[in-house]
Amino acid sequence: MSSCNLLLTFDGISKVVTLDEERPEATAILIEGSRIAKVGSRYELEKAMPSGSTRLNLNRAFAYPGLVDSHGHIRSLGQSMRMVRLDDTRSYDEVVERVKERSREIPKGAWIQGRNWNQENWRTRDFPMHELLSKEVPDHPVWLTRVDGHAGIANGKAMEIAGVTDSTPSPDGGMVGSKDGKLTGLFLDVAMSLIRGSIPPITVDQAKSMILDAQEACLRAGLTEVHDAGIGFTELKAYQELVSEGRLKLRVYAMQDKASFDKEPWEIPVVSPDNSLFTCRSLKIIYDGALGSRGAAMFEEYSDSPGESGFTLISQEHLTETISRAMAVGFQVNIHAIGDRANHEALNAIERAIKDYPGSDHRSRIEHAQNILSTDVTRFKELEVIASVQPTHCTSDMLMAERRLGEARLDAAYPWRTLLDNAVRVISGSDFPVESEKPMWGIYSAVTRQTHLQNPRGGWQPKERMSVNEALQSFTTEASFARFMESEKGMIKEGMLSDMTILDRDIRGISPEEILSAEVLATIVNGELVYQSF
Repeated sequence: MSSCNLLLTFDGISKVVTLDEERPEATAILIEGSRIAKVGSRYELEKAMPSGSTRLNLNRAFAYPGLVDSHGHIRSLGQSMRMVRLDDTRSYDEVVERVKERSREIPKGAWIQGRNWNQENWRTRDFPMHELLSKEVPDHPVWLTRVDGHAGIANGKAMEIAGVTDSTPSPDGGMVGSKDGKLTGLFLDVAMSLIRGSIPPITVDQAKSMILDAQEACLRAGLTEVHDAGIGFTELKAYQELVSEGRLKLRVYAMQDKASFDKEPWEIPVVSPDNSLFTCRSLKIIYDGALGSRGAAMFEEYSDSPGESGFTLISQEHLTETISRAMAVGFQVNIHAIGDRANHEALNAIERAIKDYPGSDHRSRIEHAQNILSTDVTRFKELEVIASVQPTHCTSDMLMAERRLGEARLDAAYPWRTLLDNAVRVISGSDFPVESEKPMWGIYSAVTRQTHLQNPRGGWQPKERMSVNEALQSFTTEASFARFMESEKGMIKEGMLSDMTILDRDIRGISPEEILSAEVLATIVNGELVYQSF
């Protein structure tokens, strides 16, 4: 439903949560085109409603500024719907059985891809080896990525096609798994490209279809915007075509991936947010691996694997040089850093690059910011670096994190309260499809630091919890600042873009566990009602 003039009214029991300090609540919103024309009472706005306007009564509903996922992977979410999903598997045997089932459905020789296995949920917690997979599925090349996307297991057929042998060396920033001189089939970080390079590339049309499927899921979840964390040329073309066809309904702030940036920074024309939902003016750099695969770069060795401390995917020098190049062309920098060493070195690189561009409004971001030395927390503020966190990572990974880090380092893990208390801007996302795209799950995790079954009692490292208002702001006002649009969106305020999420309850005044059951009644993007459940 689209309308030049749309009046939203609420019954008083329900209301508008504006996040505008000058007018925190209201009972009516008048939308004209893509902008909010007026915010006030039903009585005020009913009198001011232009003739020919459409009126929508939203009784027992609560309007919020549009919820933003500040770190998701849109095409990957759509693609994951076509893959073998392994999220809930409890053994490697179960993983293999699901792949066997898929192999019966497709021709021999066709690639089988799957994602989201997690050996931490298996009884042994051992990384998988390819022998069983190769034995049970010999005629299809198979590639299965771990839940964090930083490790994958390939069967013999896939390694044969990729030309990987027992003598293939591990590249810098990655590892080819080997035991007793034989391939295990496990590939970490940069080494994953050895297999991925042999998988037929996705076409623009396929990317468009995947983006549209993901868009539907995001809008249904109440998301009005996603910061797409790393897109290549194929996705860029897909987005551009969807915009020209009028089929992109979700606001997208894209980060160009480093591989394409190294060839040529994209020059996307700056257009008014009123007539374009797609923007790309930032760069995504992956600096280290993930905690679950022990690829996150730590100063000290992992507590559960002596001798291992993770690795970085590029050198510090190359990181600094890349950041400087990005700043030179006016690109924001978004650095994936999980380990305490990776975060420290990312801050160092940003600091060096800033010296070459003093006074620039760089708004550099560290994506994930999971493990931070206490001495580095204040540097986030001093350097004006934004911490882009994913609250559900904490609640999914907390037991694994305890094993990886040990008791002594837990105070530095997922330190949201510490960051906020040091006046660091914190924004939130999910990293979907690693986690669910549902922002209510993220808000719940930020507020409780518990699983959906309310474990552990009182929360994991509860001193680092956010308040509900802080969590809500991290998905709205702060997210808008992080993409240079704080004057355009993030609040329900006269003159701002009309991006809104309509829920069935006020999440500020209910028990934390009730947040999980909050239902999305409608999603409005750029003044258009793009999803409704009524």
